[in-house]
Amino acid sequence: MRTWFPGIKFSVRCSTGTAAAWINVHHEDGPTSAQVDEICRKYEGRLFDGTTDTYTDHGTTLVAGEPGEMPTEVQYGCDGISTSRDFTPAGHIEAQRIVRERSNMPHLVLCDDAGVLVEGRDITDAQGCEFNDGWHAWDRPQLSAWSAVRFLLQHVDLTPGRRIAARDKRRGVPDSERPALPQARSGRLDPDLPTA
Repeated sequence: MRTWFPGIKFSVRCSTGTAAAWINVHHEDGPTSAQVDEICRKYEGRLFDGTTDTYTDHGTTLVAGEPGEMPTEVQYGCDGISTSRDFTPAGHIEAQRIVRERSNMPHLVLCDDAGVLVEGRDITDAQGCEFNDGWHAWDRPQLSAWSAVRFLLQHVDLTPGRRIAARDKRRGVPDSERPALPQARSGRLDPDLPTA
């Protein structure tokens, strides 16, 4: 994960008991859950099919090491990878910015200036169904600050360099004046599978 998302801390833990073949990956802010899921799926050894209540093996994958070496055939042994994403006060402040700049309810307050979320089950006075962020609409009558942060940031990459690039793009800063983002290492047969 460090290769794909430099500077983001990930917690990677094996489950225990009946779920011992599952791995849990957790991070705060940083990339979206979809971005992390896309990488993690490549390391699942099996796929669960809920319609038949069975697993299907993915088989083996060729993974290249150093340039000039022969690729290694690998079979990943975990049944699945579960990912989760939480948000720090910095993420809360970014969600508040989105509310002010893009939502149809710019008066809503999600957090204070330090990023501490406001308390309460509903910040919209039962008008949650009316709330949208400019692209997506909330579909429930109540909206808490906690839920609003997750709703607003589900498609927002908060990786530090990428967040600055997105901000600069919104402000019209030309690409030539923006610093380059970190790139994943190269030299592998499958560029989607970083080496350990």
